[in-house]
Amino acid sequence: MIHSLLDTTQVISIHEIEGAPFEVCVEAVATHDRSKNQLTVQLRAFLRAEKHDHIGEISTPSWLPAAETVTEHVSAEESHAVAADVLASWRHKVAGCLPA
Repeated sequence: MIHSLLDTTQVISIHEIEGAPFEVCVEAVATHDRSKNQLTVQLRAFLRAEKHDHIGEISTPSWLPAAETVTEHVSAEESHAVAADVLASWRHKVAGCLPA
């Protein structure tokens, strides 16, 4: 049986492109398969427009890391903590890619 653990989008920064503000977002969707003791975390990063006339528009510039899927063998009891650690690592990785 597969259990959903995490489904989150977090804004880690605001970045201006051609004078327009964009939210730099990280997203994580984590599930745990108890029969296999397998945690799967799907990760992606993107920009989301802040301006009202473009609200909801997203893009993925080349300087952001490509989407990743992380798979770990962990017990159900450990899965929440490991998923949180994977997300924290992803936030750090994406933050390190931001242009100066």
